[in-house]
Amino acid sequence: MKKDDVLGGRYRLLKHLGSGGMAVVWQAEDLRDGRLVAVKCLRTTGDLLDSLDEDEALDELRRMRGRFRREGALLGRLRNRSIPELYDQGTHASEPYLVMRFVDGKPLHLFLDQYTPTIAVAAAIGVQIAEALACAHDLPVVHRDLKPYNLIIDAHGVVVLIDFGIAKPLWPGVTDYTQHGSTVGSRGYEAPEQILERQITPRTDLYALGCVLYHLLTGHPPFSGDGLKHQHVNDAPIPPTCHIGHIPAELEALVLKLLAKEPEDRPMDARTVAEVLRKHAPQPGDAAPSPRLEPDPTRPLRLPDEYDLPAAPAAPPPATRPNRRHRASGFLSRRAFQEVTSEAETEIDAGEPASAVDRLLELLPAARRDWGASDPRVRAALRVAANGMRIAGRCKEAIALYEDLALRMEGSADPDDLADYLEGTLGAAECRIPFGDLLPAAAARDMVLEELPRTTGSRAEVLVERCHEVGIELDELGYEA
Repeated sequence: MKKDDVLGGRYRLLKHLGSGGMAVVWQAEDLRDGRLVAVKCLRTTGDLLDSLDEDEALDELRRMRGRFRREGALLGRLRNRSIPELYDQGTHASEPYLVMRFVDGKPLHLFLDQYTPTIAVAAAIGVQIAEALACAHDLPVVHRDLKPYNLIIDAHGVVVLIDFGIAKPLWPGVTDYTQHGSTVGSRGYEAPEQILERQITPRTDLYALGCVLYHLLTGHPPFSGDGLKHQHVNDAPIPPTCHIGHIPAELEALVLKLLAKEPEDRPMDARTVAEVLRKHAPQPGDAAPSPRLEPDPTRPLRLPDEYDLPAAPAAPPPATRPNRRHRASGFLSRRAFQEVTSEAETEIDAGEPASAVDRLLELLPAARRDWGASDPRVRAALRVAANGMRIAGRCKEAIALYEDLALRMEGSADPDDLADYLEGTLGAAECRIPFGDLLPAAAARDMVLEELPRTTGSRAEVLVERCHEVGIELDELGYEA
């Protein structure tokens, strides 16, 4: 792609903004409304591919395309002012591209070259990074490449986390596009578990956040020089107050906890980090920093009423909506409801839950209202919807559905109700594995195995298979009873 190319009949490339190992980013004009956008194009030529033989190059290209598609899918689901929205995507000359909000601002590494942040400014930047990570971790998705080069302070002071190209979804069954034997991350910001090729969790991003905060507070990263990987894996960082004496004890303790070698020793989640940082950041109504900062990352915290989420991006093609016969005049047809349930099951069996699963979720409240929560069709649809959300990686939605499935059988002696209770309990626990909660999954699996003799037929077979799948996940994560 080159300057003045028009992609999709709409986006005219204006200026090359930068290149990475996998992609090229352009500033472009949206010819429909005149606004500036960022266009990210897959880079299918380069030293890496040229150095590989034909088969290896094809494998690497497959991984690159897979990562690129995944990045678009993830950006389409993330909604936070500190994460660029996805506006559009397509192909040009057989190469894929993504169209995103154009972030006009200053990368954090250049900001740090120009300014020495005060405690309040460092905390304001840290709060916004932590909140962006919390949004991603809710899916759950790990960014895996948090560093000053991937953080931009825009013209309004909003700190924006960019480049989800190597982000990793943590839901069950997701494809791994990382080459075996390679690590993913940036030198100087990789967590020990990344360097050692161990399990990645949201707390992996928290380690990188600790590195960034250390830099913000002291003027340099926690480790530098030769042997960076060895230092990150083995060496304790020098306490920040050894460099800057006036750092509050609570902030120093937070940074050192973020830099813990073992993930379980780090803070629970990004929101916990944001809560601590916010206490040291500017509050609504506070005065602007002096001397003045351009851009000013304290502004979103000092003047929160002036900020909101950016305008909604151009919506992707809408999922097929329910036919009028499904909900005409408020009446829900049992036959139509069963058809949607069957369509959703077909999508799930193919491993691609999509429009039918979404329609089923829309119809469930009406089905409960019309026929009652204990109706067999409603119970079956609840199981299908929960499984669809789990397979789609929408873990938090799946947890709520599975917990609903488990609760509604209390006091019943019906074998199907027992099977629902077991499947709901196991499903909810399994969906917590990506968030690092392994013990509930192990306990649920053991309970289900103990209760299996009281179930029969196909429901028992499903539970046996699910227990086996959960066991494999726990083994892969190194869980030991």
